[in-house]
Amino acid sequence: MLPTKEKIIEHLSNKMTNQDIANIYGTTFQKIIQLIKKYELDPNQLRQVNKYTVYLHLLDDEVVYVGSGVWYRCRRYTNRRNTEHKQLMKESKIEYKFVGEFDREEDARSYEKELIKKYKKLGQAKFNKI
Repeated sequence: MLPTKEKIIEHLSNKMTNQDIANIYGTTFQKIIQLIKKYELDPNQLRQVNKYTVYLHLLDDEVVYVGSGVWYRCRRYTNRRNTEHKQLMKESKIEYKFVGEFDREEDARSYEKELIKKYKKLGQAKFNKI
């Protein structure tokens, strides 16, 4: 079954990629693109691509990484330096959670640093360097 217009809006607002949405519904990302066009949606507006995000990577409900950047960066594993982190992402074992959106990159980076310190004190964020 394909997603409704409301579900696509929800997924895009949660900054999911077209491939992520397709995987949920067992279809292709091209079909999701067709639905986005059919419903006359603007994915860039819904995803707020002009914002800088701060996100968490979770493994078994534990924060293993805190990051910041553009909306799609949290799902990219090709740019990860840690091989274990990269492999967990490739295997889709990492969950993603957006925890902040900012107009300025400096504000996002500052919040990211605060969260890294917080989670390091809790013995988490093992893939972050201090």
